[in-house]
Amino acid sequence: IHACAAKAGVDAITRNLALEWGEYGIRVNGIAPGAIAKTAGMTKISTNEKTFDDLIASAIPLAKAGERWDIAMSAVFLASSGGRYITGDTIVVDGGHMLWKPAIVPRSVVSKASRAVENKSRKVTGISKL
Repeated sequence: IHACAAKAGVDAITRNLALEWGEYGIRVNGIAPGAIAKTAGMTKISTNEKTFDDLIASAIPLAKAGERWDIAMSAVFLASSGGRYITGDTIVVDGGHMLWKPAIVPRSVVSKASRAVENKSRKVTGISKL
């Protein structure tokens, strides 16, 4: 739930700031990446690279994970004159995954990985489980 709330908050802030700052000629946009290969998020949840790549290919309409380049080019577009009339929007860069379900990674796998990361963080910070 916390990740969904955070994402919704970022989307709301993006729209709100676009409204507030638009009169000054400042555009505010967001980029919502999907599964991006060779990133920390993907590394955390993948156990077997070949199997995981196959799972991604079967769950995303473009049949592959994105690359960091895809996110970078989205940012370049928004910052360029091509995006000069876009504000208050979040561009989803996910190969069409948002349009198609089931989830890329089974909920049980995400939950297990999330708990492992949380436990690791608690050990590092010394914060006990609430």
